[in-house]
Amino acid sequence: MKKFLVTTFICVVALGYSSGAAGFSFDRHWEMPIPLQGKAPADFSDLESSLNPESCGECHEAQFSGWEKSRHALSMGPGIVGQLGEPWLDKETIEMCLDCHAPLGEQRIFAKNKKGGELEKNLFLKTGLHKKGLVCAVCHLRKNIRYGPPASQPSQIEDPPHGGFVAVKSFNSAKLCRPCHQFEPWGRRINGKLLEDTFGQWQKSLYSEKGVQCADCHMKERAHAWKGIHDKQMVQSGVDIVAERAGGNVTVTIKNSGVGHFFPTYVTPQVIVALVVDGKVVSSKNVGWKVPLDLSEEEYDTRIPPGETWRAHFTLPDNVVGGSGASITVTVHPDDFYHRFYESLLKNPPDGINRDLIKKAHEESGNSSYILYEKVLGF
Repeated sequence: MKKFLVTTFICVVALGYSSGAAGFSFDRHWEMPIPLQGKAPADFSDLESSLNPESCGECHEAQFSGWEKSRHALSMGPGIVGQLGEPWLDKETIEMCLDCHAPLGEQRIFAKNKKGGELEKNLFLKTGLHKKGLVCAVCHLRKNIRYGPPASQPSQIEDPPHGGFVAVKSFNSAKLCRPCHQFEPWGRRINGKLLEDTFGQWQKSLYSEKGVQCADCHMKERAHAWKGIHDKQMVQSGVDIVAERAGGNVTVTIKNSGVGHFFPTYVTPQVIVALVVDGKVVSSKNVGWKVPLDLSEEEYDTRIPPGETWRAHFTLPDNVVGGSGASITVTVHPDDFYHRFYESLLKNPPDGINRDLIKKAHEESGNSSYILYEKVLGF
């Protein structure tokens, strides 16, 4: 169990600064943990100095509205928070988890001391901010300077709040998403495959060749909802599903027609294609990457690369005649791995976990499934 946690998961517009974008570096931007912002400029108001997403939402209402409903806002949900305790996790592992779940220096539970570099209690921890996960400042703020893509429309504000922002042309690049959605080459592998390889899958696809970035699908019109596998409409827009019956035989095809990486990309979800007769599943096949909780091996990998098609065949039972109801359903279980993982923790809870939080995470992960596709076969 613990092994899983150890490995998991140039132009400047009118209202921007006159310098900064030219020296922008994704490597420096994602130095982990993100360094403390430090004291805000003296002329900043309390609102301008705040790291709370609600403060950003005072002016950026649409972005805040999208964010608060997003998975990013849930990155410090009960499933992760319920595990951030010793001895279940040591300090180093907790900090590694927070690299993606709560990366700001002000969100970290521990900080390295200046003497030996050992981890000790973070005196700058803002508890309320820690619980809010991937807040606006994680992507947009460094040393009290705001960064973002060039404005879609020129601003008419003569004295913009917080001194404006540094506009970076490449800010919508997939490289901005890479740190939390890609393991390094030396990272954990299962059957030779990186456990987290979403950026790599995209990089090898036609989407990368054509310059289609993560944000083009997950942040359409700069929406900050980052919809993905948990959103039915988002998934429907990325795959084409067809079920065809010929006598007693049924063929189901799923084409990855619009997803810029494998469908699904990771070990967490499972997609179950089932033949249902009179309300009961008589046969099913899975699309996904199934691994045991200890990540020791690969049970199967039926994920669908971009542009490719998965196909399955079913045979109707001999007793299905006349008016018997038969259908094909495709059900998405976005949190299948986590649900199994939390269940295991609850059966044998180790010291250091918060059982109430893990129980809540188990319930939530068990309720996230939805039917993506359903077709009555007819006779």
